[in-house]
Amino acid sequence: MKYFMLITFLCLLSAATLKAEDGKAIFDKNCKACHKIGGGKLVGPDLANITKKRSVDWLTKFIMSSSNMIASGDKDAVKVFEEFGKMPMPSHTFSPPELDALLNYLNNPTSGAGGADQGSDLSALFTPSADTGRGLFTGEIRLANGGPSCISCHSVKDKQVMFGGTLAKDISISYVPGIVGTMAKSMPAMISAYQTHELEMTEKSHLDLFLKTVKENQLFSHTIQPASIVFFGGVLIFFILVLGSSLFWKQKRRASVKDEIFKRQTKVLTR
Repeated sequence: MKYFMLITFLCLLSAATLKAEDGKAIFDKNCKACHKIGGGKLVGPDLANITKKRSVDWLTKFIMSSSNMIASGDKDAVKVFEEFGKMPMPSHTFSPPELDALLNYLNNPTSGAGGADQGSDLSALFTPSADTGRGLFTGEIRLANGGPSCISCHSVKDKQVMFGGTLAKDISISYVPGIVGTMAKSMPAMISAYQTHELEMTEKSHLDLFLKTVKENQLFSHTIQPASIVFFGGVLIFFILVLGSSLFWKQKRRASVKDEIFKRQTKVLTR
């Protein structure tokens, strides 16, 4: 039974991956009835050059839930809503790879599948950075919507990350594609932390790349722990002081004032 469930899961995963890689197929199935890419308006706006008119984060939020964006008062979302008969676009539940493939296809519709060569990193739209991901992880770079930095709860083994949180597990080797988005939607603490401070698509991609780099570099990197260095250094200094004190005390006892008096008295008595 276990093997059957495992095989079923792997088959579903493979199917999802193949589907995610075909951005055109995703567009044809979910978007084509209401949108054109060049050729003018349909039920919704023409999506030609949409990735140049809107940011990746804006498109991600609008595709996943245009109603939420309209309710939040986003001016561009409200404008589209009013321009097209106040008919909100249906919400979608695309996985991160599917969404990446769709956006890449919209960015370059003439490339065919739209995602098969570009993977799931949105490389055609922006370039993720492991350094930026590290800054977001440690809090050196603030998250756009004001959420807490990852280091508040997690730690990683990276030579440039000095401290780490202890409220949750070390995630040095936890990387899988889309891990940040998955954790934000599946872990109770993260759901609570980011429910009103949602991570942006670009932030997730930067963090994903950083965690991928951390996992790949485990054989060559280690976490610097100043607290441990200070502790063991303090213990070593303590023992050095104790040893030095004992040697000094022995010397003092051998050459004490009482010893000198005793020696003089002994000489007098022996005359």
